[in-house]
Amino acid sequence: MNKKVLIIGGGVSGMTTGIYLLKSGYDVEILEKNLMPGGACVGWERKGCYIDGCIHWLAGTNPDSPYYKMWHEIHALEADTDLYFQDDFSVFDFPDGKRLTVWADIKKFRKELLELAPEDKKEINRFIRLIKRFRSIEGPVSKPVDMMGPLQLLKIAATMGGDLFWVKKYGGVDCAEYGERFGSEYLRYFFRSYMAPGYNLMSMLYMLAHVMNKDGGIPIGGSQAMSDRIYKYYLELGGGMRFGSEVGKVRITNNRAVGVELKNGKFVPADWVVSSAAAEHCLKDLLGGQWRVRKLDERYADRKTYPIYTMTIAALKCTADVSSFPLGLHAVVEPLKMDKEYEGIALRNYSYDKTMKAPVGCCVLQAQIVGDDDMYYWWKERKDNGTYRAEKDRIAREILTKIVARYPELDGKLEIIDMITPCTYERYLNTRHGSFQGFVHTKNGKALMQNGIIKGLDGFVLSGQCIFQSGGLPPAVITGKFAAQRICKADRTMFVSSDAALVLAKALKRKRNRKAIL
Repeated sequence: MNKKVLIIGGGVSGMTTGIYLLKSGYDVEILEKNLMPGGACVGWERKGCYIDGCIHWLAGTNPDSPYYKMWHEIHALEADTDLYFQDDFSVFDFPDGKRLTVWADIKKFRKELLELAPEDKKEINRFIRLIKRFRSIEGPVSKPVDMMGPLQLLKIAATMGGDLFWVKKYGGVDCAEYGERFGSEYLRYFFRSYMAPGYNLMSMLYMLAHVMNKDGGIPIGGSQAMSDRIYKYYLELGGGMRFGSEVGKVRITNNRAVGVELKNGKFVPADWVVSSAAAEHCLKDLLGGQWRVRKLDERYADRKTYPIYTMTIAALKCTADVSSFPLGLHAVVEPLKMDKEYEGIALRNYSYDKTMKAPVGCCVLQAQIVGDDDMYYWWKERKDNGTYRAEKDRIAREILTKIVARYPELDGKLEIIDMITPCTYERYLNTRHGSFQGFVHTKNGKALMQNGIIKGLDGFVLSGQCIFQSGGLPPAVITGKFAAQRICKADRTMFVSSDAALVLAKALKRKRNRKAIL
């Protein structure tokens, strides 16, 4: 009889673990508290419009990327999946009419910077050289480092050894502080505003390097369509998923996880339990605070060094033709006040994807304001004192007013159809302070790569973006794969990854069964 694995959470990481374990011969069931698969990688409808909740760009859309193979192994991307690659990755629109476009082509980006700020030529050229250097840096994704043999480790050391100096050096430099090297007020604003508050320069360089490697495409159909492809493949392999099944706690006997208890009191037994839920929620609630992970505890206790990344978003139904608008437009506006004053609104334009549901002649814009823990606490206070809904309405109207003041051609052509706050993320995902990624990688923070193992607790593995630096979809799929590999190693079971290997494994199993019958 195959061993049974229960996975808490039906997001990308949970489904990834399930797919690899099903290929490797396990019985798998996922317990998902919400009513659809995808976790943070979802979309929903309001007033006849699809609102995309996740993908702004996806690392691993270039066939040369190490993530590319994994996306295809779990069918997040398939041979016929259309991808959209934007040329103008992001545009900064300043009040005096000046613009700065972050082009996906590094030569065009350099030219743009030099035309905007010729006085900063020396620093601009240094910055471009750094982006080029980070284009070749990729971490190991085939298996966890601690499971690699000597030859694999030597190969990684040979390919990455010279780059680690640059990763460490610019991991200790804050983006905003780096921007002070430039004389141009436009470039200083760019460096303090492009990433979430507190991010180090290394994270920015790594992101820009992906985009300028033509590795930042967007799957047509959006986040929910991608999650649905993964879910469909998971079901085809024989996996099961219970929706509306929130886990209350992990049941432990003799220091081993033996199953879970649902919120409704039902016990579901298993040989292994994997939690792809938010790590803090898992440790404090599902495991009752009895099991400690030092690396995570240190980060929970130091909010200044390890802040989170969240957003307040107004989703807008738009009846104007915005096909000429950039996909990502950062509008510098008169400050909008929440926990602090925000002078930038990021407008996300979804008119590029004609498959996303919207009434004829309409599309969706998202007005996004990026914040951290302080934004969460501000919203949480209003939730607690009963002013939450009124503040959502006020801020939505303010956002709309500022957008129309800046772009008069949109006057009368925008309607607010939804408001998302950090409390929305907390409620839907159980995440720390309403985050939708991992910890911000600050200049003083240490890189996080928790292995998913909790010392002293057998039969249990953590996965998900919360145990990996900065988070996002690639860490979700990587940790999901790693969790499956650790289980296979513990059980001395062959780990099967590709579809071709699955066909071979099934053939070998049939051959063994025939011999057993004879």
